[in-house]
Amino acid sequence: MLAYRFIPGEPNPVPQQVPIPTPAAEEVLVKVLAAGVCHTDVGILTPGDMLNLWCASKSFTLGHEGAGIIAEIPASVASAFPNLKVGDYVAMWCGDACKKPACSVCAYGFTDLCTFDRLHGVGLDGTWAEYITLHASCVVPVPASPERIPPAVISAATDATLSPYHAMKTCCGVRPEHTVLCMGTGGLGLNGVAIAKKCLRARCVIACDTRQSAREDALAAGADYAVGPEELAGLVEEKKLVVDFAFDFVGIQATFDSCFAAIRPGGTIHVLGLGANAQQYQQLVAMSKNLTLKTSFWGARSDLAEVLQAIAEGTLQPKVDTRPMSEVVEVLDEMRAGRLQARVALIPEGAASASA
Repeated sequence: MLAYRFIPGEPNPVPQQVPIPTPAAEEVLVKVLAAGVCHTDVGILTPGDMLNLWCASKSFTLGHEGAGIIAEIPASVASAFPNLKVGDYVAMWCGDACKKPACSVCAYGFTDLCTFDRLHGVGLDGTWAEYITLHASCVVPVPASPERIPPAVISAATDATLSPYHAMKTCCGVRPEHTVLCMGTGGLGLNGVAIAKKCLRARCVIACDTRQSAREDALAAGADYAVGPEELAGLVEEKKLVVDFAFDFVGIQATFDSCFAAIRPGGTIHVLGLGANAQQYQQLVAMSKNLTLKTSFWGARSDLAEVLQAIAEGTLQPKVDTRPMSEVVEVLDEMRAGRLQARVALIPEGAASASA
């Protein structure tokens, strides 16, 4: 099969013919119908980036977002996971938490953190290929058919929707009485707007982005206000808004500073974006506002099941564009240049009819 792989020292994925993988114990083989592209992929391919340094010693197939059809289930898996069958339409939770009682993160429920060194597409072979093998517990049945919910949408849900959902609901506990700021409304942030407003019923959602088109998309997704960074302070003052949670979906110093300025005393800034390796803040100023600074990584499998249900019910409608997988380098270049208007899912050759 054709796979697009990370090769140490190469700035872009390298297309290679590799064998179709054979499921090992407790694994299933999934035919990939759509595979998402993420800023994490850009980081892996960027020399000097922390992700690149982390992955620099190995070669692997990229892609940590995916949707597909189960193509093979070994007999041992069929008996252990009787709810799975060949032909099932599934989302891919691309980690493989050990779930051992002695695990210092699984014991506290942080199964997403247990995947740091076992994440498909970030060290292990991922979804930018025609097939992938995963542990049977890492496929999540989609409560709809590919015709009703396209694979591209499900693929994006496995990270671009899952990550803000996990941050907002599981980590921060956003509730209807809260006012939420979404800083940056690209792939993750646009989903964040919809999650805050439509799933968690936040009283007020403020979207902030430098691009007019992104602000318009945010309003369509449910934002009460959508402004540029230079207008944010004036909006908060004019409307007497009290920002309880500020979610930084960009992760650079400028966006972090904007969140810092807008958040109320006792509020929470939660950083999801990986636009820079670090941000700085003045401890005394943070102390004077009694702020909570938080981060999170990805999301749990249980969160993904809830996300899929929200999509099936129509509560969430992620915006996703599709491209042939052969155009992955062009997509990455557009992402690097900030030209993408929505999340992009790659469609492997031969899967286009199934994802239409």
